[in-house]
This record gives sequence, C-alpha cells and structure tokens, in this order.
Amino acid sequence: MGGQLAQLMIEARASNPEPAAELWREFSKPLRAFLRARARSDADADDLLQEVFYRIHSRLSGLRHPERLQGWVYTIARNAVIDHYRNRRNDVPFPLDEAVEGPTEQAAVDLTPTLRRFIGRLPRAHREPLVRHEFEGAPLEQVAKEMHLTLTATKSRVQRARAMLRKMLDQCCRFEFDRRGRVIEATPRKHCECGE
Repeated sequence: MGGQLAQLMIEARASNPEPAAELWREFSKPLRAFLRARARSDADADDLLQEVFYRIHSRLSGLRHPERLQGWVYTIARNAVIDHYRNRRNDVPFPLDEAVEGPTEQAAVDLTPTLRRFIGRLPRAHREPLVRHEFEGAPLEQVAKEMHLTLTATKSRVQRARAMLRKMLDQCCRFEFDRRGRVIEATPRKHCECGE
C-alpha cells in the first residue's frame, strides 16, 4: 500500500483529481470507522470525516514524506477529533440567568420519578446491588458479603442493572451528554414516561 499511495500523493500534488479520488477510496472507510469509534454520533463521525479530508487536501503540499502517508492521515484525524471536542466544549453556552435563578421547567427535565419507576422494574437480583452501591453508597465488597455473592458477581449485576436502566432511559428520552458524560439535554420521545 505504501509505494502505491506514495505515487498517488506525488500525482495528487500535481492537482490531478484521479489520485484524490483514489485516496478517498483507500482511506474513507477505515477513517470513518476510526472516527466513529471516537465520535458521539454517526453525524459527528461524518462531519469529522469531511473535515479530515478537507485538511488532507489543504495540507497535501506540506507532506514531506509521501511514504508516511497513512501515519500522516491518521495524525490529521486524531487532531480533528481533539479539535472537535475542544470546540464543542467552548461552544456550550453558559446561561447566566439560569445559573443565578435556577433552571426553568422547560430547561430541565426532572428524571427522579422516572428513575424510581425504572429502578422498580429491574429484576430484584440486579436492583438490590445497584441501589445499595450507587444510591446508598455501600462498597461493592460489603454488598457482595451481605448478598452472599462473590465480588465479581456483584460487579456484574451492578453493571447489568446500569445497562438495563440506560436502555429504559434511552427508549424514554433522547439525551445529549457533555464530554465528561453529564446530561446536558433530555428530549422526551413519543412514548416517554418522564412526565407521568
């Protein structure tokens, strides 16, 4: 792959559109997979892919070693991902009025009743370790001892309970998270139970 792509790079520098199309065919699928693994959504991955190819095209003349094309392309991709999240963090508006007065009813969705309802729907074997550990603050070792389980089994049940809760919540609402995993927006779906 290296020798052929190096030749393509030399031709692409001459503004020949054929090698640029070949570069797209060669890198678009693996780059898309690489970016999707690092993006929060398919749309973000697609946007990043376009940005990466724009950067490749605009910086092509600066590539000193065409034989190192693949590493150069993935460095551009990694930097695009970093820039994407850095820009997103800086674009999140900070509403000063809400910070002082507290969120309005429309700005915040209170999921407490829904969480209680969903936790109540969990199988008892998963609900109890989750509640003891996550909501009552008991160490996993203590929960395992009290429930006569191994530590591994207890961890597994807590993880499964989290996954079941997440699935129930995802079916109820569409959530947006910041880069640290905190909910920044919740939009109810058609059959949402958040308001009940």
